[in-house]
Amino acid sequence: MTIRIALPARQRSSVGTSTMAPAADKLKHLLLMLRSVQLIGAGMELRHLRYFVAVAEEGGFSRAARRLHVVQPTLSMQIADLENEFGGRLFDRGSRRTRLTPAGQAFLIEARRVLAQAERAQVAARLALRGETGAVRIGVAGAVVFGGILTARIRAFHEARPLVRIELREAGPETQRAAILAGELDVGFSALPAPLSEPRLTSAPASSVSFLVALPAGHVLAGHETLTAEHISGVDMVEYTIDDGPGDLVSDLSRLARLKLWPASSRFRADSTLGVLALVAAGVGVAVVPAGVHRAAVPNVVYRPLAEPGLTIDFHLLHRTTEAAPAVAAFLNTGEG
Repeated sequence: MTIRIALPARQRSSVGTSTMAPAADKLKHLLLMLRSVQLIGAGMELRHLRYFVAVAEEGGFSRAARRLHVVQPTLSMQIADLENEFGGRLFDRGSRRTRLTPAGQAFLIEARRVLAQAERAQVAARLALRGETGAVRIGVAGAVVFGGILTARIRAFHEARPLVRIELREAGPETQRAAILAGELDVGFSALPAPLSEPRLTSAPASSVSFLVALPAGHVLAGHETLTAEHISGVDMVEYTIDDGPGDLVSDLSRLARLKLWPASSRFRADSTLGVLALVAAGVGVAVVPAGVHRAAVPNVVYRPLAEPGLTIDFHLLHRTTEAAPAVAAFLNTGEG
């Protein structure tokens, strides 16, 4: 890494050409530039700062050279380069011990700060490249959260990479797709796989979930230990939409499973799991919901298993086909192998 400590144009011309400007003035401007650590090409390098700090801390060139594993003439030449750049001495060379001048004392404070910042920058870069820092933005549906699919993966990922920031956003499949392509989300847990017509997206199966029937407490069907499609056909039902469109998740799955699951009306709709349960709790109807939703423990709602093996929903882990962010790639690989 090469650091050049550059003065602004107007200051560079006046300081660089005037033999009247004292070394302290040059140092003052130089320290201001050190605080911003401008990386602008050849010039002063981090090794100059390391050499200077070593001489200051060891109190002599020979001891500092041994510490740095360099020959003393090389070290002396590097320090001389620094002093030439400043236009003044940083050290008083004594017969027994090398001591800092006032300018050297001021420079030592800033040199240590720059070296510490450079070390932090290197550590930050290494962590980011290994996917140990950064962020993962995840689109979810309520059923995924309640079903434990998402939480198990996040738990494993967080234990392995505790410094990575995790953000959750509730969104349906279409919204997830658009947000991932726009760079607003990184991954999504979706009831729909990536469309074949969109090569920028891909998906992998995450889990398969069965269904329960959510009923208002005291509903006549609550007396059954298990319910079937026949039990709830013709009953007022809350429709569970999977996005902003007109479709109903359960109705679509019922048609695929060739079940006769026809509600008495379609007056009640919700596009989130909690919205569905709120309507059920209000007593307007029953709802077919993904298993695991019962963990929400909504008051005035009871659950019964739905004995229809053909009625399941597959959740997919949706993401960009090419993923450049190491933290996101690490999240996608969590649980594999």
